[in-house]
Amino acid sequence: MKRGAVLVFARRPELGRVKTRLDPHLGEKLTLSIYRAFLADTLKAARLSGAQVILAHTPGPSFPEQRLADITYEQRGRTFGERFDYSLAHAAQLLPKTRVILIGADTPQLNPTLLRRALETLEDYDAVIGPNENGGFYLLGFSRPPIPVAEVFIHSPSEEPRELRRILSRAKLITALLEAQFDVDLLDDLQKLSRLIETLEGYDADWIPKQTRDVLRSELVMPITIPKERDR
Repeated sequence: MKRGAVLVFARRPELGRVKTRLDPHLGEKLTLSIYRAFLADTLKAARLSGAQVILAHTPGPSFPEQRLADITYEQRGRTFGERFDYSLAHAAQLLPKTRVILIGADTPQLNPTLLRRALETLEDYDAVIGPNENGGFYLLGFSRPPIPVAEVFIHSPSEEPRELRRILSRAKLITALLEAQFDVDLLDDLQKLSRLIETLEGYDADWIPKQTRDVLRSELVMPITIPKERDR
C-alpha cells in the first residue's frame, strides 16, 4: 500500500538548460551529468520512501529518468509559480484524498526516511514545509487539496518564507516545519554536498545518493569538490 505521493518537480535533462550557474565552473556536459544524477537519486529516494512517485517535468521529448516514476506529466504555465501550482493541483486530481509532498531535483541528499516522515506529518497537519538554509523551501506538502502559492515566487528567496507562511495562514492551514536543508545551485553548494556525502559514507549511513557520489568522484570533479586530505 502506497503511503501518500512524492512529486518531483524538475526540468528535463537538457544541455545548457539545467543548473546553469555551475556551467562556468564545470562546463555544460559535466553540469548535465551532475543534474541527471541528482534527478535519479531524488526519484530513487522517493521510491524507497514507500510513496507513489510522480515526476512533473518541463515540456519536451521523453528521457530515461521518466522510467523511475509511477506517473509523469509535463508542467504547464508561463511562469515558475504557475508551473509549480499546476503540478501540485494535477497530482491532487490524479490521486484524490492522497497526501502529496513536492520536492525539486536540487537536494539529492534528502533521504527516504525524511520523505516518509514528511508524509506522516501530514496525518496531523494540513501542510508541511521544508525550509532551505539558502532561502526559500525544498519541500511543500498538503494533506488536503493544495492551495495556489505562485505569488511566493515573485519575491526574493529571503522573503519567500514569510510570504509562504502568510499564504498558508490566510487559508487557515495548520502547518508543520521540517528541519532545514540546502539546495545545490552554486559551486559552494556542490562542495558542501560532496563533504556531506563523504561524511555519510564514513558513518555507513542508510541513504547515500550514489549516482551523485559517482559523478562527483569522477576525475574532472574530484579536485574541485572532495579534498583528499583533511587537517587534524
